[in-house]
This record gives sequence, structure tokens and C-alpha cells, in this order.
Amino acid sequence: SLIAGYGSTQTAGYGSTLTTGYGSTQTAQENSSLTTGYGSTSTAGYSSSLIAGYGSTQTAGYESTLTAGYGSTQTAQERSDLVTGYGSTSTAGYASSLIAGYGSTQTAGYESTLTAGYG
Repeated sequence: SLIAGYGSTQTAGYGSTLTTGYGSTQTAQENSSLTTGYGSTSTAGYSSSLIAGYGSTQTAGYESTLTAGYGSTQTAQERSDLVTGYGSTSTAGYASSLIAGYGSTQTAGYESTLTAGYG
């Protein structure tokens, strides 16, 4: 299932769901779910879930969950869970959990848990 606005470039793999706004570039791999706003660039890996606001750059690895606000840059590696607010830059390593507020910069390593406030 693929729903996209004008001026966008999208690729939806087998069994995936992709919904985006205009001017975005998205890739949803097999069995993944990807939802983003306009002007975003995102890649959702196999069996992953990615939800992000407009103007964001996101990568969700295999079986990961990534939720982020607008204007953010996020990378969720394999089997990780990443949730952040707008304007943040975060990386969640393999099998890690990262939760952070807006305007923050965070890195959670392999099998770690990181929770941080805004800024």
C-alpha cells in the first residue's frame, strides 16, 4: 500500500505500507510500515515501523521502531526502539531503547537503554 503527495519518490516493498507527504523520498522494505510528513527522507528496514514529522531524515533498521518529530535526524539500528521529539539527532544501537525530548543529541549503544529530557 503506497500513498504519497506530489513531487515525491517512493519505493514500497512486499507487504509494506507507505504514507508520505509531498517532496519526500522514502523506501519501505518488506513488511514494514512507514509514515512521514513532507520534505522528509526515510528508509524503513524489513519488518520495521517508522513514523516521522516533516523535514526529517530517518533510518529504521531490521525489526526496529522509530518515532520522531519534525526536523530530526534519527537512526534506529536492528531490533532497536527510538522515540524522540522535534529537532533532535539520535542513534539507537542494536537492540537498544532510546527516548529523548526535543532538541537533543543522543547515542545509545549496543543493548543499552537511554532516556533524556529536552535540549
